[in-house]
Amino acid sequence: MNVQKAISFVEEKGTAVEKYRLHFLLGKERNDEIPLKYLEGLQKEDGSFPYNDEKNKESCLNATCGNLSLMIELGLGKADVCRKTVNYLFKVQGKDGSWSENEAVKKYNPPFWDMPNDLKTTMWLTAHITNLLIQLGYGKSPGVLKAAKFLLKNRDEEGKFAGFLHSTWITIGVFGQLEGSDSGVVKKALKIIDQNFEKLKDGGGDLAWCLECFYVAGIPKRNPIAEKCIQELVSLQNEDGSWGSADGEKYAVSTTLSVLGVLKKYKVW
Repeated sequence: MNVQKAISFVEEKGTAVEKYRLHFLLGKERNDEIPLKYLEGLQKEDGSFPYNDEKNKESCLNATCGNLSLMIELGLGKADVCRKTVNYLFKVQGKDGSWSENEAVKKYNPPFWDMPNDLKTTMWLTAHITNLLIQLGYGKSPGVLKAAKFLLKNRDEEGKFAGFLHSTWITIGVFGQLEGSDSGVVKKALKIIDQNFEKLKDGGGDLAWCLECFYVAGIPKRNPIAEKCIQELVSLQNEDGSWGSADGEKYAVSTTLSVLGVLKKYKVW
């Protein structure tokens, strides 16, 4: 793994916010107004974020999650922009504890994994939002506990959560934080990930996300599945220092930052 090449790739190709993320990760001098200006300029009045992070587009849960994740990464959990986002999420939570994508984004022809009124989308969004809210200290809130019950209702006997494999690895983060890394829910879900490991080899994005969920769940580096994910992730670095994304070249910088971040947490570098 060539960390310096990865750093150079981000410095050369990254946006102002992406370069800020890199400097934050490296503990370098930076202008803390950059992410706040970006987030505040993009956030809607109700606390949500627009589809594809494009101003004047409809509110989108996927985009809102992405920006909330960024706030957590950059230590902005106490900022007003984060508080507004959290309030919005609790406000739009379904009565059954789930979060479903805003139906209004259908007009943008969203990708299959962000389709409104589809259980597969609802499952990964609910898991993702729940995971983020727990990280922000809302683990004992009624909304989070309701969401956790919804997730468990949609789990099969083997421990796989309904929908995409993403739902299963994200819920490892959820229940690792709520019940501990040795809980039955986590152990069964880890086994599912191990059995479906080949599906994770997308260039780096999914592996990094999966490992991030392992990390917040308290899964140690020595765990065989975590170890396998780390080894595979390191091997996927490109010649230019980047890690690719299944979503396309324009996400290469962001994916590279995610990989660097999680491998640093696991003390790979």
